[in-house]
Amino acid sequence: MTATRTPVAPPATVSGAVGVASGTGRAGPEDVGVSIPDPSAAADRTQEEARAAAMADALAIIGTSVTAPRRAILDAMLGSGRVRTPEDLLREARLVAPATSLATVYRTLERLGAAGRIKRATLRSGAVGYAYCGTDHHEHAICVGCGRLRPLSPCLISGAPALGGFVVSAHVLDFYGLCERCAADAGRAAVADGAAKSAHPTGATAADPVPQRGAVPAKRG
Repeated sequence: MTATRTPVAPPATVSGAVGVASGTGRAGPEDVGVSIPDPSAAADRTQEEARAAAMADALAIIGTSVTAPRRAILDAMLGSGRVRTPEDLLREARLVAPATSLATVYRTLERLGAAGRIKRATLRSGAVGYAYCGTDHHEHAICVGCGRLRPLSPCLISGAPALGGFVVSAHVLDFYGLCERCAADAGRAAVADGAAKSAHPTGATAADPVPQRGAVPAKRG
């Protein structure tokens, strides 16, 4: 007597939010009710919380003299992530509070600076920029091209150096250079400049007049 074999159905193909391979029979997160957190959303929330805390700290320093122009100045400082000149802060603040004056910008910077909340840096253009700096100790990487400010934490100096009896109460360590975008732009500019010099090795450019054969040079003086 020959036994009858029951056909076996092939494994079901299940696809989940993370792309489960066909034939594994394993359900994806969407099938079992599991939600995967979005790392970018968590980073955005962390950044917003940090900005809200910085705003609360800055407003507490300004005190009862908080006005619409000063709040607009603080918004411009905290929302940029880079050092800004007083003129830059003025232009952006006036978009929200047209009555903002340059004197108000300087008074706000002065009050924040007296509380130790200002980072001052000189850019490659020679302009001096300012950025809000929190209470926690950290170093900075500052782009002298666009003014982008990157906090470096934890502190890169682990202990007080031996200075022959000198008592250290604080230190400042900043790194100046170019961010990735400005470095790439500088590299492209250097390549273009090198190509122009190769095309005109004598130093002349396409805009310079080409001397004609037999032409008499113009007298000088």
